[in-house]
Amino acid sequence: MSNKVLVRSSVSFALKVLIFLFVFVGQTLAIFSSSYDGYSNWSARLLYYTGQSNLWIGLTAMLFIIFEVLERVKDKRINKEWLYVFKFVFTVSITMTGLVYCCLLAPFADDSYHVWSAFGVTTHVVVPILAIADYFVDDYAFKLKKSQFIVGILPSVIYFAITSILCALRFDFGRGDAFPYFFMNFYSPIGVFGFKWGNPPLVGSMYWFILFTLVVLLISYAYARLKRASREVK
Repeated sequence: MSNKVLVRSSVSFALKVLIFLFVFVGQTLAIFSSSYDGYSNWSARLLYYTGQSNLWIGLTAMLFIIFEVLERVKDKRINKEWLYVFKFVFTVSITMTGLVYCCLLAPFADDSYHVWSAFGVTTHVVVPILAIADYFVDDYAFKLKKSQFIVGILPSVIYFAITSILCALRFDFGRGDAFPYFFMNFYSPIGVFGFKWGNPPLVGSMYWFILFTLVVLLISYAYARLKRASREVK
């Protein structure tokens, strides 16, 4: 193993450890700050895309850590190709978490959400940055086929499909609202297809779904293509 590969491997391992630790810290902060942030209980936060995407990327990092430790102890390679697929998928998901939060949710949230609290920064900024960094630093010999980038959108599609049903049933997402995010408020004055300028701008949920689908498709394609390109250069 060359020095360059060894350094990349060491940095990637350290990033995975940091991802796991910050996910743990984030969920611990969620437990202690739930009441302060207006949630009925900590478990309600797991109904949100943030909580789920953090847990999935944290679990993925933990599995990598376990397998890589076993490889070093046994001095034998373990087939982790299936795990790299999960890593790709959940890196796309956690990227959406950071992007939507920083560009859409945080700028328009009221003071009761405490958007730049330790919990907010850890789960929406720190974890996404670490996960994206590890995705590109990790020098694994895994390459998605061109058509497989579509799997990167599955967590988002599944989340919004299930959550939409809960919204339609007026399920309480922990803060007394029948929706987790303002763009999923099916019972707003503008409805699902309306539009009204404001702060935040009121745009029907259907338009948000179309926009998010396009964005997550673009991120998924870009991540798959960039990883393919990095392997082709090598």
